[in-house]
Amino acid sequence: MSLEKIDVSYWLTKDKIWMDERKAQWPAIEKVVGLNRKKTEVNVIKQYFLRGKMPKWEKYRDWDDVFRHLDLNMFLWLHPSNDPKVLKSLYKSYMESDLIHERDVMLGYGLFLKHEFMMATSPYKSLEDYPFPFMMEKNIILFRIMFDDINYAKDAVFRLVGGQENFDKKAKHTFEFQGFHHFLRMWLWLLQDSKSPLCLHCLYQYDEALEWCLTTLTVNKENEFLDELKSPVNLQEYQKALYCIHHFDTDKEGDTCRTRFIHKIHKILDEREFIPEFKQMWLNVKAGKIEVKDPWKR
Repeated sequence: MSLEKIDVSYWLTKDKIWMDERKAQWPAIEKVVGLNRKKTEVNVIKQYFLRGKMPKWEKYRDWDDVFRHLDLNMFLWLHPSNDPKVLKSLYKSYMESDLIHERDVMLGYGLFLKHEFMMATSPYKSLEDYPFPFMMEKNIILFRIMFDDINYAKDAVFRLVGGQENFDKKAKHTFEFQGFHHFLRMWLWLLQDSKSPLCLHCLYQYDEALEWCLTTLTVNKENEFLDELKSPVNLQEYQKALYCIHHFDTDKEGDTCRTRFIHKIHKILDEREFIPEFKQMWLNVKAGKIEVKDPWKR
């Protein structure tokens, strides 16, 4: 499949009801995609969303701007289909196309991770106030597509950026995203309203996403983590995170995605190897040896 001409049968443009529903969805999407883009680039995204119209790829291929038009994440998210097979085929076509710019892929990966792991655990009470994409259940679909074969993704990006030196400089941090900071985001997720759409669709509840997060605890991230712990404020934040993970009231919560997550993360923290400083912090929290002030407040 070429990006110049994809299968547009998923856009039911002759179905008035379908088109009216699609148009009704656009204002909320425009609010988040138009923040850092010019009107012309927003219109490129709009035409894709409504009709499946492809950008003029040759115009944008060498356009080295921070915010792109139809980056990888946007391309998959705004496609009408939620079928993993359909989206996987589109993903591979995008990754292997000679029409795209390296930023189209890097921005797609980077923003997906930022939105779904960092911003989605923020304390927004209403989606109307949430200034980032909200994908509902499509976030885990896209995660599985984009991260299922991480070596494929790295190889594709390696080719796009042109070698190891550029990969280390431009892309490595994306595939080692956050490291131990994930535990702080997990903590913030536990503080959210249990009925919040952001809470209900948080990626930490899924095994694949959780396992990937643990792979980002690399040697370099461990050194960065130890440096962070030298700050009393940072140390207290991690202690709060582990305290809330240990003391989260699953009986009060009931059978929810967070309760299931708590059972999984307890088992992981108990049974897997971590650097000694982090493991000991977990053991001390469990033993009640660490005093934590206001752990349930941001």
